[in-house]
Amino acid sequence: MNLKIIFFGSTSDSVLILEKLFNFRLPPAFRRGRTFDFRLISVVTQPPRPVGRNRVLTPTPVEDWARKQRVTVLSFPSSPQKPWLYENEETVIETLAPIKADLLISACYGQKIPIAVINKACFGGLNVHPSILPRWRGADPVPWAILTDDRQIGVTIVRLSTKFDQGVIFAQEKLNITEEDTTDQLRSKLFTMGADLLRKNLPDILCGKLKGSPQKTEGTAPYARRLTRDDGFEPWGIIQKTYADPTEAARIYRKFRAFSPWPGVWTEIETRDKRQGTGKTKKRLKIISCHLQPTTNNLQLDLVQLEGKKPTSFRQFSTAYLPNDDIPNNTP
Repeated sequence: MNLKIIFFGSTSDSVLILEKLFNFRLPPAFRRGRTFDFRLISVVTQPPRPVGRNRVLTPTPVEDWARKQRVTVLSFPSSPQKPWLYENEETVIETLAPIKADLLISACYGQKIPIAVINKACFGGLNVHPSILPRWRGADPVPWAILTDDRQIGVTIVRLSTKFDQGVIFAQEKLNITEEDTTDQLRSKLFTMGADLLRKNLPDILCGKLKGSPQKTEGTAPYARRLTRDDGFEPWGIIQKTYADPTEAARIYRKFRAFSPWPGVWTEIETRDKRQGTGKTKKRLKIISCHLQPTTNNLQLDLVQLEGKKPTSFRQFSTAYLPNDDIPNNTP
């Protein structure tokens, strides 16, 4: 017997889950010794978006993967005001409900699945969420965990419900956060773990052996709101302090790790091209790479990118553009 699956996801992390599930066979012991196989009947992903300077319309990694595997792809426009909701929820329900899937699985989808669609699936829906729920419910748990200096993070298999990330918890696995982990690195680790955790527990979930536990509601669990580009901003005066202030240096370095690859850490500075002798202009400067100095724990900028320019070493940038009194003494 085939279990008909609809998968909801949009990112490269979603693909890590898909790849593990695509050829997954449930063990023969499941349901009276019969073998149950997954049949991925459709993926639902966000619509293509314009990317890059030329604004080329680009499909999500999930759509790319699904088309290579010849799996049906569906997508529905988001509400312009609230991108986590659909522009027309009725269209979503009318399209998905008649499919009569046995199970819905979601990972990094980005839009709220209507409860009417979830209830139509025989086994409901499951979500792979990269945090130790109920801590860090929301769209961007990994960067917020790094930013607040959490020592641990994890992945949770949770039932899809009427509210984001608040359903019954079936399984969790924890992971220590190192002092060098970036969001990109942690997400890759967590969703690889999540795929294995889902495969391990899915038979018991489907046969009812694993009932799950309601989430604790006591206290106030921190919420991981969706990041914006402006979150990456730091005043140039604050960044200058990190050359001699280990506390500020540690905070900015956590921010750099948390916001890698997006939105990154950036500032605005007044520059002047010393070679051309031009006047000062305010431009955006993005930190491409940096590190904490081993002996002082001060922040060292390694590679930066000035608005409209290619990435360059901070020494080359400061020599060409910064006034002499703005160049830190520890610039290599």
